[in-house]
Amino acid sequence: MIQSELVTQPNQILQQDAELAMDWLQNIWAADFYLPAEFNWLGLADAAAANAYDSQKYQANSTNIKWAEIATKIYDRLAAIADKSKSGSGESLRISSMMLRAGMIDKFGVVDHHPVLDINIILQWFRQNLNLSCEEVEKKAANWRVLPVEEIRELRQLKNRLQVISAINDSNKFGLEPEIKAWLSLREKLP
Repeated sequence: MIQSELVTQPNQILQQDAELAMDWLQNIWAADFYLPAEFNWLGLADAAAANAYDSQKYQANSTNIKWAEIATKIYDRLAAIADKSKSGSGESLRISSMMLRAGMIDKFGVVDHHPVLDINIILQWFRQNLNLSCEEVEKKAANWRVLPVEEIRELRQLKNRLQVISAINDSNKFGLEPEIKAWLSLREKLP
């Protein structure tokens, strides 16, 4: 077990087995233990994601998935914190989380109710973040250059979310619903 009070750098966690790293993370969050303000949570999430993708270690085993689970948990938590702060949105963190899920689903397949491998997590996230209908977006996309900056930003965020959906669709392993495919058809038209 990693001693929570002794860990101050992400590389100390990354040197451990994925199971121990997950235990450490859960213990930190369960105890609401505060790490030093300079603790690099994003660096830890990115490195855990890299471990999940590591081709030398890549096998259909739980190690890759456990690292992916660690990364997605951190990305999701950082996104929630960013949304609550005045510093901005957690959108890019959510995109990182969902892209990692899409990559792991491509490698390992869909597993319902799994925190990383459940394709419905991605589809639900996409649908929950739709503020406009497909038709409204298509109309705005046709003339996006004359839209106010905030509306252009909203269309760009939609395009970023569609990148995640595209990653699933491009694998040709999963039959996406016609509604989702209609959204994908708009991706290239968005700013």
